[in-house]
Amino acid sequence: MSSAEIHQIASELKARGITPTTAMVKARLSQAVPMAELLKSLSQWKQAQLKEQQGEPAPHDRHEGPQPHQEPLPHEPSVQSLAAQLDRLEQKLDRLLALMTQPR
Repeated sequence: MSSAEIHQIASELKARGITPTTAMVKARLSQAVPMAELLKSLSQWKQAQLKEQQGEPAPHDRHEGPQPHQEPLPHEPSVQSLAAQLDRLEQKLDRLLALMTQPR
């Protein structure tokens, strides 16, 4: 089931005009998936997209393109959650940079 979910999430992101990355797909998974399986499934999905662009239809991707108004995915992080996470990462980065620039 996880491979189908990975393909579905990647297709939903693409339909929204977002390039599916490993991190974006992983963040939206309903349950943890081994990284090797995630990379393999996402690679298969990308290969299917390339074939489709070259004129060979991909049977699992039925999206026509972005919809005018789309509801957030049920497992998609909220903007507030992502903003808070970004703030924490920026603080950590600032601390690391300060440590790196201190004389030894």
